[in-house]
Amino acid sequence: MPLINPVELRRLVTELDALEAAPEGPGTERRRADLHYTLCVSTGIRDAARAVEQARRLLTPQLEGLAPAAA
Repeated sequence: MPLINPVELRRLVTELDALEAAPEGPGTERRRADLHYTLCVSTGIRDAARAVEQARRLLTPQLEGLAPAAA
């Protein structure tokens, strides 16, 4: 698995999310394709939808094994 910079990964996912709300156009579609490609390379997964899913999973904090906070 490739080394992943979490800051850069978050930036890519955030930009992709912003494009989902943007008006469609040739520039928007091209940038979306570029982001999907970069996420595929970053995660080592060829399928764009699975790469985005893996990126989101990697960015989700792991809560298992953590003790509850003291009140």
